[in-house]
Order: sequence, then C-alpha cells, then structure tokens
Amino acid sequence: MLKKHIEQLNPITNDQANNTALSLVPKIRKIRSNIDNTNTNISDDILNLIHKEKLFRYVQPKQWGGLELSFESWLDIPEIISRGDCSTGWIVANMASHHRTLAVFSPEIQEEIWSENPDALIAAGNIYQQGHAKKVDDGIILTGLWNFCSGIQISDWCIFAFILDDNGQKDWHQCVLHKSEYEILNDWDTYGMKQTGSCSVRINELFVPEYKLQSFTVNKEGHSFKGATTNPNLMYQIPTPAIGGHGLAGCAIGGAQLCLDLLEEWIEKRSTSTSNMKMSDIPTIHNRLGEIASRIDAARLLLRNDCIEVEKLMNKDGEISTDNKLKYKRNAAYAVQITLEAISIIQQVSGANGIYNRHPITNAIMDVQACSSHIHFNQDLQFSQWGKNRLKNDFQSPTF
Repeated sequence: MLKKHIEQLNPITNDQANNTALSLVPKIRKIRSNIDNTNTNISDDILNLIHKEKLFRYVQPKQWGGLELSFESWLDIPEIISRGDCSTGWIVANMASHHRTLAVFSPEIQEEIWSENPDALIAAGNIYQQGHAKKVDDGIILTGLWNFCSGIQISDWCIFAFILDDNGQKDWHQCVLHKSEYEILNDWDTYGMKQTGSCSVRINELFVPEYKLQSFTVNKEGHSFKGATTNPNLMYQIPTPAIGGHGLAGCAIGGAQLCLDLLEEWIEKRSTSTSNMKMSDIPTIHNRLGEIASRIDAARLLLRNDCIEVEKLMNKDGEISTDNKLKYKRNAAYAVQITLEAISIIQQVSGANGIYNRHPITNAIMDVQACSSHIHFNQDLQFSQWGKNRLKNDFQSPTF
C-alpha cells in the first residue's frame, strides 16, 4: 500500500491548543443544553467542532497529520473540553488515547487507517481478561465480550485488549479491527456520562492477521513496539496503565469546573426565600466557593505536574520506575476524590433546587459522579497498591 499525502498541520504549542479548546467551551455548552438527555452519543454538531479544530489529534503523530503535542496535553485538552460537557471531554480523551496507542502498532496498520482518514475515530475495549485468543498461522483467532467501549458507535475502528494463548504461554495483546468485524450491543443506559455511548462489543472466532497485532507484555524479555522506529517520540511509550487515567481524570476535573461555573451563574441570579438577601452577598457562600475552587485547582495542578514529570523522566531514562507508576495511579484516584468533595459542596449550596432534573447543575454533577466510578480512580485499590509496594517493593504486572 502506498502512503497517501497527509496534510501536515501547522505546528502549534500546547498553549495555543489550550486556547483553541477554551474557545469551544461556550459553543459546546450551548449545543449540549439543547440535546435530548436520552441521546447516548455526542451530537454531530459537537463532533464537527472538535474535528474542525483538529483536537482529536493532539497526540497523534505529526507524520500522520497529528499535532503531537507534549504530554501535559494528555490532561489539558480533555479537562478544558469537559468544562463545556463531561461526556464530550471523555470522548476526546479516549479518541486521543487510542491515537497514541495506534502509534506503537505496526506501520502497516497505521497506514491502513490514517492514510485513508487521519481524522478516523478509534474506540477501545481495554480489559484484557474480556478477550481470549489462540495463536494460528499468520495471526490469531479472537473471541470476547468487551464492555465500556466509549465512542464505539461513532468510531470506524476499535482496539481490543485480550490474553493470547501462544502454545501454553500467556501474552497480553491488543489488536485493531474495523467496525465491520465486530458486533456492537446497544446496552448503554446510565444516569451520567450518557453521551459517551460506551456500549459493549462482541466478537466470536474472528481471524486477525499478524500486522494488526501488538504485544503489550512489556516485561517480557525481548519485547518491542512495532511502531517505535517510525514514531520515535518516547511520549508514545509512556506506560498507559500507569498514567492513562490522567486524561480521564481531567474529565472529572473539567466537569467539576463546569459545575462551579454553573453554580456561580445561578448564585448571581438568586435571592434567599427567607430573607430575600442576594446569595452573592452571603459570606458563607463566599467561603463555600473558596472551598470548591481550591479542590478543583489542586486536582488539576497535581495531575498536570505528573504529566510534565513523566515525559521528562521518559526522555531522560527511557523508562518509568514502578514506584512512580504507582504514584501516578495513586494521584489520579486522589485528584478525583477531591473533585467529588467539590461537587458535594456544590450540591449543598444548590439546596433543594439542585434535586430537579431541569436544574442546570444536576446533569453536570451526575456526569462527574459517573466519571469517578472508573476503576482507575478506586482509592482502595490505588492507595493500597502504592503503599504495599512502598514497603515491600513487590508489585508485578505483565503490562506495567
């Protein structure tokens, strides 16, 4: 296959990309306010806005028309977009993440996807235990049922994680498949994050050729990424199991910022029902706003620092220590926890008005709560893994 001409985007800085994302926030908010809340995908109008500004491509390789920004964009872009709508930010974070994953696959599958359409959206079923495969000549036979495949209905491709049985040896693998090769189950029915369309996907006894496969058993002797030579930027090899959740945590942080922005707008218009005092004049309200904003800012700064640090360490050492990997997972869980504290205070300030479905803050709060349920943000798991390894230095994972 001949590589087609790919439009090379004008180089931009992270700050320029952030400013572009900020300019979309009021537009996304306006579009989102007019969408039926039973819709399970983000609207075409919002998709077109993101595509027009190339913001799905912020970590896509430059050679394939991407922006290839530095790694703080991993947090920044979805966090900013989520200030308009948390579900939209979640889709942006996922699609960008899968661009970064595809960059370590074989040049052949990169060319097959991106030479046809550098704007291609790629979903993923990321839970290895939900897929199983057997090695055959020139490929594998894959079977599985993956849930939480965000954006699957708006994507032309999907990455699937699975455990490969290679003559009795287990290997943690991923593959890339076209939408014609899998079945989407319309089972996404939730109280929050409704527009992420995170449906389940089923595959039964599908042959997948070798060029669409990539091992992620990074601790296996001799492991290598097929795309490492064509995409040498070490940003692509920053371990996703360690810090992949930071982009998703950015959605919770941006969603909490949206809740705060909506609350401030509401306060400015309100008077108390008992004293007819303007809410904006009440000292305790001022204090509550400070409590909320400090938590959101702290969460944002903590995870942004992690993203800057991990890229520096990767470029310096070519690897990330287990202690640091677990620290990043710990920090993501903590950052989401303090955003939940922030929206809890927002609910208190909203009072009885905040329990109505028509209240502008209600959907934004439910989105953050739903976002926080991701396993990456489970404090019991992430705190205890970090603490145990700190004392015992015995953490092991084939994909870590």
